[in-house]
Amino acid sequence: MRTILFSFFLVLVAHALLFAQGKVSADQRPLAVTHVSVIDATGGPQQPDMTVIVSGNRITALGKAGSVAIPRGALVTNATGKFMIPGLWDMHQHTFMRKNKVLPLYTLWGNIVNGVTGVRDMGDQGLPDDFGDLPYWQDFEWRQAIAAGSVIGPRLVLPGILLEGPPSPRKGWAEISTAAQGRAEVDFLKKLGVDFIKVHDNLPRDAFFAIADESKKEGLVFAGHVTNTVSVAEASDAGQKSEEHLLGILVGCSTEEPQMMKAVAEHGLVANAKELVDSYSAEKCKALFAKFVRNGTYILPSLIRERLAPTPMSDPRLAYASPAIRKEFQGQFANFKQENVPALKMLHAAHYRAVKEMQEAGVKLLAGTDGRLFGYDLHDEMAEMVAAGLTPLQVLQAATKNAADFLGKLDSMGTIEKGKIADLVLLDANPLDSIGNAAKIRAVVVNGRLLDRTALDHMQAQIKAGSNGTPEPAVGFADSD
Repeated sequence: MRTILFSFFLVLVAHALLFAQGKVSADQRPLAVTHVSVIDATGGPQQPDMTVIVSGNRITALGKAGSVAIPRGALVTNATGKFMIPGLWDMHQHTFMRKNKVLPLYTLWGNIVNGVTGVRDMGDQGLPDDFGDLPYWQDFEWRQAIAAGSVIGPRLVLPGILLEGPPSPRKGWAEISTAAQGRAEVDFLKKLGVDFIKVHDNLPRDAFFAIADESKKEGLVFAGHVTNTVSVAEASDAGQKSEEHLLGILVGCSTEEPQMMKAVAEHGLVANAKELVDSYSAEKCKALFAKFVRNGTYILPSLIRERLAPTPMSDPRLAYASPAIRKEFQGQFANFKQENVPALKMLHAAHYRAVKEMQEAGVKLLAGTDGRLFGYDLHDEMAEMVAAGLTPLQVLQAATKNAADFLGKLDSMGTIEKGKIADLVLLDANPLDSIGNAAKIRAVVVNGRLLDRTALDHMQAQIKAGSNGTPEPAVGFADSD
């Protein structure tokens, strides 16, 4: 099946590559945002009373208000009292995996209305449908449409499918039993046009190291979970560029690492919380984090996964989720085990400590959610990172600059600087005062295209209506003064 359909997808990938830098219509007006306070995420101080000029999809000028020429015919926005940050990235999202969403477009828009202009998707299903297609191939079509400017959505970085060892917990994931299978899957995904390789929990050791080696040969990043058969240090040394959810971190910091690795693989973190916390070694952590820095290993905490209480069904953001996802939340609420709360609190406090120590050690952190409230829950994760001890600026950098750096695109995105792609968020309040202010969004610029509050409200209304079974007709997003 893969051989028969492969030539078609080579054409699809070729077209996607043509649009990789993003296109904008020739008649799009330049934008001029004046009197704005710029938080450029470079690490430098906030810059008050600035003018930012966007032409096409690039920032073409940046300077003090009054010192920058405004292009003739530009759409001018007076942003007095407003704050500008780079577009945010959710670096761990399963944008397409849940086929019970009303429409993938609403998931994409949920990101945009929350200022998330980039998503690293972490894998889809691979079970063939009635036509013999693998569902994740459709993800590449969304990536292509967004890059071409045909669809408003966040930039997508895709692995296609998850690579898992047997038995796979979900139907359709690539089940890898041997080193040869691992190499073959990497080669196939490379030809298909994935952006990176995603590894999961239960890969056999020989398969994991074969995938690592083959990814390196093919020039592909590999990232994901730390499999139960290797340590976090081994994964880092093998070149795994990001390690997700803090999996294995407490084990790697334990004075009883071999025993804890086996116990956690068999019984999970919660069952071993006290032993992990009691055996936590600051010295071992220090050595491990220094290794991450040397190897260029990024860590994505996704602290919101450690729910100390279930999401209440009264959460107003659930109105923007599909009925099936609301049902999933309802199940989580009904099945939450209160007896696990003490262990969860111990783990959460230990992870807070580890995250703060990693930041202080110079480990590059990423912001990502693995959530179901697509776009909305990135703001929860950023709040969690501040609660762990990071400053709001450090958290903003994790969600902007560090993401671009991880993707090898810091020369073109991730900060607000002349010449960079114009993915921008205009805020009503200063996120350096409170990271929650990053959710107070006045406008979003997506690849140079301005979506003001009216446009964002239209998008949000459509998400809500569609998620509740009453989709509204599509609305336009014409530029307005």
